[in-house]
Amino acid sequence: MLLRLLLRSVSLAAKFGLTIAIARALGFAAVGEYGLAVAVSVIASKLLGLGFSAELNRRMSGTQPAPAIDTARALRMLYASFYVIACASLLVAARCGWFPVASASPHLGLVLVVAASEHYALEANTYAFSVHRMRPGSAMLFLRTGGWAAVAIAGLLGGVIADMRLVFLLWILANAGVIVWAWTLLGNIKPHVTHDADNIGRVTARLWETWKTGAPVYIGGVLLSGLQYAERFVASTSLPAAELGRYVFAWSVANSVQTIAYATVGVIAGPRLARAAGGSTDEWRRVFRQSLGRTLAIGVVAALAMAFGSPLIFSLAHEAISRTSLGMFAVLLLSFVLRSAGDILWAASVSLKARWGLMAAMCAAASAALPFSLWIIPGRSAIQVALAHLLASVAVLAALAWMISYLSRREKANV
Repeated sequence: MLLRLLLRSVSLAAKFGLTIAIARALGFAAVGEYGLAVAVSVIASKLLGLGFSAELNRRMSGTQPAPAIDTARALRMLYASFYVIACASLLVAARCGWFPVASASPHLGLVLVVAASEHYALEANTYAFSVHRMRPGSAMLFLRTGGWAAVAIAGLLGGVIADMRLVFLLWILANAGVIVWAWTLLGNIKPHVTHDADNIGRVTARLWETWKTGAPVYIGGVLLSGLQYAERFVASTSLPAAELGRYVFAWSVANSVQTIAYATVGVIAGPRLARAAGGSTDEWRRVFRQSLGRTLAIGVVAALAMAFGSPLIFSLAHEAISRTSLGMFAVLLLSFVLRSAGDILWAASVSLKARWGLMAAMCAAASAALPFSLWIIPGRSAIQVALAHLLASVAVLAALAWMISYLSRREKANV
C-alpha cells in the first residue's frame, strides 16, 4: 500500500512538473497543445471503451477470470477497428475544415494516436488490477502516468526535447510498453488457445451481455468526462494559442485538488458505498455522508494551499501573476472542489444501480452547460472559460444530487 501511495505521489508530481517544463522550454502555445492532447486522451478513455470496461473488469475480478480474459482478447480487434475508423474520420474532418479544434493542434495525427494508445493502455492496466496483480499493476500505472513524464521533463530541461512531437512519442511508447506487459501477464494466467465455432459463439454472447449491462453508465461517463473539458475545446476555436495555454496551465494546477481528493477518499468510496448498498439504508447514508464530508474537507484544504502557493507556482512557469490570472485560478479551484464532491455523488449513484438515471442526469447537465459555454466563451478572455467550467461543475453536481434525492425518496416510498 505504501509503495502504491508513493508511486501515485511521484506520478502526480511528474505530470504537474511536465506542464511547468513545457511552459518553460516550449512556451504556452505548446502547453495549450499538450492540454488539448490530455483532454482528448481522457475523453477517449471513456468514449473508446464502448461500454465494456466496467462489467468486464468486474467479471475478471472473480475466482474464474479465464472467460473474461477470452472476452478481452476478442475485444482487441473491435477496439483496433474502432481506433482506425475514428482517427481516419477525424483526420478527414480536419482536412475538410469540419473539425475546428484541429487548428489548435498542429500535430493532430500524433494526438489521436496518443488518445488511442492511452485508452488501451488504461484498459490493459485495469485488467492487471482486476486479476489481482497489484504490484505489476501499480508499476504499469506509474509508467503510464508518471514514468514517461519524468523522462520528458529531463529531456525538456536538458534541451534534448525541443518539439512537442517528441513528448507525444514518449507518451505513445510508454503506453505500448504497458500494453505488452499487461498481456504477457494475462497470457501467464490464461494462455491463448484456438477457439472452435461454439467457443466463438459463447465469447460473442458474453460480449453482447457485457455491453448491454454497462451501456447506460458508459454514456453517462462519456458525458461527464466531456463536461470536464468541453470549455477547452470551445475556447480553442477563438482564443489565441498562448492565452489558451495559460488557461490550460491554471486548469492543470487546479485539477490537483480533485486528483488529491479522489486519491485519498474517492478511490475507496466506490467499493464502500457498493458494499453498504447491500445492507441497510441507514448504513449507506452514513458511508455516503462520511465520504462526502471528507472529500469536501480535503478539497477545501488543498484549494486553499494551492491559492496561497499560486505566486510560486506561476513563477516556476515564468508567468507573471495578475488580478485576472488570480481570478481565473480562484474560479477553477472552486470548480474542482465541486468536481471532487461530484465524484462521490457519481459513486453513490452507481452503488444504487441508477444506470439509466445517471445517463439522464448527465444529459440534463450537458444540456445546461454546453449552450452556456458556446455563448460566453467566443471572443472573450480566459476567465470566461473558467466560468464556463464552473457552471458545468455546478450542473453536474446538481444533476447528481437530484438523482440521489430521487432514489432516496423512491426507497422511502417502497418501505
